[in-house]
Amino acid sequence: MSNNLKEKIHRLLDLSKSLGCQDVSVIGRESTSLNVTARLGNLENVERNESKSIGLRLIHEKKQVTVSSTDLSDEALDKLAHNALAMVKFVPEDPYCGLPEKSELYNGNTNLDLVDNYVPNNQDLLNKALATEESALNIAGITNSEGSSYSYSKSKFYLNSSNGFDNYFTRTNYSAGISVIAGEGTKMERDYEYQSKIHIKDLDSPEEIGKIAGERAISRLNPKKVKSDSVPVIFDPKVSGSLLSLLIGGISGKAVARGTSFLKDKIQNNIFNKNINIIDDPLIPRGPRSRIFDSEGVKTSKINIVEKGKLLSWILDSNTARQLKMKSTGHAAGSPPIPSASNIYIEPGTIKNNDLLKSIKNGFYITEMMGMSFNEVTGDYSRGATGFWIKDGEKVYPVSEVTVAGNILDMYKSITPASDLKYMTGIDAPTLMIDNMTVAGL
Repeated sequence: MSNNLKEKIHRLLDLSKSLGCQDVSVIGRESTSLNVTARLGNLENVERNESKSIGLRLIHEKKQVTVSSTDLSDEALDKLAHNALAMVKFVPEDPYCGLPEKSELYNGNTNLDLVDNYVPNNQDLLNKALATEESALNIAGITNSEGSSYSYSKSKFYLNSSNGFDNYFTRTNYSAGISVIAGEGTKMERDYEYQSKIHIKDLDSPEEIGKIAGERAISRLNPKKVKSDSVPVIFDPKVSGSLLSLLIGGISGKAVARGTSFLKDKIQNNIFNKNINIIDDPLIPRGPRSRIFDSEGVKTSKINIVEKGKLLSWILDSNTARQLKMKSTGHAAGSPPIPSASNIYIEPGTIKNNDLLKSIKNGFYITEMMGMSFNEVTGDYSRGATGFWIKDGEKVYPVSEVTVAGNILDMYKSITPASDLKYMTGIDAPTLMIDNMTVAGL
């Protein structure tokens, strides 16, 4: 955190307190990013961005307002504080707003290894993008490229509040992506590979990333349509995390407090089978969404969301915790804060991906999904999907233009996880098999 931004944050906090605000929280963000894109062996685009911003959250007489600025001059920040104080008098009262108690705040020096000191230049990223694309285009049957890109970013998050919290953390990120086309004319198929890591050495090599994308595109050529049926369905790790995203929405304190969650009455109930454990762990070293404190300064910790199939916890910020007469779980994100998961994952099972396949006589293996119809109250679910038809334990041909449907609670009850969990996005699951779903085709 640059000394200039840190000074501005402290000045804005002191000014707001001097104007008579009861509770004040100031967030500072500073980031640098670089993105390079190549296509068909040539540089296509370079983007570089540097930004600084300050967000001010005032809480006064059970009323709350949040404002922000990218103009960090003293005059602009003075105006920001005065405007926020004028605004807070006219917003509706929220009996649950307020800063967390001091006893909940983080106070330590935990190192989660979230910073890689390697700073690439344009040429470094371009060379990797070109090597990735070359690898994909060298695969027989790949006829075109939609481009390959590599990105680098470094961001710093600083929080200073009137309850005494004053700390920051820094993270880096390196990402790689490529999309290629196989086939020609009306028989073209597209697929991609995308990876994002805190440390650049954790990315696969450019050659491997290109190979993955190319082989995926080739495997989708000449898809067939299938008749509607009710069959076992396997979710590839590329898409299995989407089932976990629905759970996150259902256990969000905001949805539970409003009574709009399909899980609102399910705490301490078995919603999965006894082989399922779901963990939220913000303290994973190099984790994609790791953090030592949340956006309110509350200490984070590893939490068992589901244990042996039983739902044990919501994810809460201070506001929703007060509404539900509970304590914050350290999941506040943004300003104003809302509950958000950190590194949440379904623990892997003991069965291999291939063994799940072999257990199915007739079924559907999903590799990509699109669209979404989901009723947050009832749990009714349907999505468009592509993938491969399974026959006698083997993927026999690619399938497109189908819809899978079911009720999410029924789906959760019949999940079998494979052993291939990887931490990729922060919302991760291994290969998942669901015993029975409606597959709507012809």
